[in-house]
Amino acid sequence: MDFSFTPEQERLRLEVRDFLQKEVREESRVDFLFDRPYSPATRELLRKLGERGWLCPTWPKKWGGMGASALENYVIQEELAYAFAPAPFALIGAMVVGPTLLLHGTEEQKNKYLPRIASGEIEFSMGYTEPQAGSDLASLSIKAEDKGDYYLINGQKMFSTKADFADYGWLAVRTDPDNPKKHRGISLLIFDLKNTPGVTIRPIYNMSGYHSCEVFYDDVRIPKENLVGELNQGFYIIGAALLFERAVTVSGFYRPLELLVDYVKNTKRHGRLLSDDPLVRRKLAEIEMKFAVTKVISLRLCWMQEHKMFALNETAMAKLLSTEMVYDLANAGMQVMGPYGELVSDSKYAALQGFFAHIYQESPHYKIAGGTSEIQRQIIATRGLGLPRG
Repeated sequence: MDFSFTPEQERLRLEVRDFLQKEVREESRVDFLFDRPYSPATRELLRKLGERGWLCPTWPKKWGGMGASALENYVIQEELAYAFAPAPFALIGAMVVGPTLLLHGTEEQKNKYLPRIASGEIEFSMGYTEPQAGSDLASLSIKAEDKGDYYLINGQKMFSTKADFADYGWLAVRTDPDNPKKHRGISLLIFDLKNTPGVTIRPIYNMSGYHSCEVFYDDVRIPKENLVGELNQGFYIIGAALLFERAVTVSGFYRPLELLVDYVKNTKRHGRLLSDDPLVRRKLAEIEMKFAVTKVISLRLCWMQEHKMFALNETAMAKLLSTEMVYDLANAGMQVMGPYGELVSDSKYAALQGFFAHIYQESPHYKIAGGTSEIQRQIIATRGLGLPRG
């Protein structure tokens, strides 16, 4: 089997890489590592990426894309992730909202949102999780009452990424509270996050400094034309949108592995290089192996997308492997560097600018966000192996 890319795809890779080496600034890297409000440098970078069609490569040119294939899209995402730049999978508008609108949006919605997403002008915050509804999304309870030409929203959302600085909200609500089949009473709405009265946003920080938000909705009015897809079919639309969210490259974490390998080659402890220790070599070899396996599955996903094949099982595998691999990488880095790995970036003694201290604190988040590792194993067991639900 030949896993190499075509000469055209490699030329595209070099073009993207050359652009990123010139344009990505440290402010932008920090913005995306810590999910903080976008700096002017990041806004400018998003605009330049949008001009080239690189934020939403597979979209038709009509909507701001470049009509790229799944493999061309993979090449672009791989380079963006490796450079710690705003890769499409870090943008809710590009990764989740836009692809869903292409399938289920009205022409008015496509005209209003897609070109602005693809140009980097606007970003979305996703409102799925509630205090009592995480992995079991069908249990969400936020109410959307039909008031004629608008829905009246009351309730709370948790862990809404970017809610404190995004432009629009992507909101799952309950529009049929009396339906005994809970998953059939959910709908999706878009609303103006900055200018809609009744919305209260409070940040929630985790131990790494990454933050999401809890959002309270008190008599919030959302016009009916902002309904995405059919009424009460939001659960199924969200299911498809989660496949977009989970199909990502892991190149953003291959760079830290390369840095760690260079570190052990050039750092001595007790009179010998760390790379001379067979346990260190074994740890890094295991991480390299996991990266290789995850990349092959990611490329298989691209191939399946090219051939319009349903890839729920493979998407679950890629998501599970990538998040578990990040967790293993973080642990390996901390063990290899010892006490120096625990120091954060503002310490002059911090190894590799404190990056592994950050991803060690951040790695549990990856096993939860976008669908927990337990849920991915359930999908693989039931959908992939045909086993019964426990």
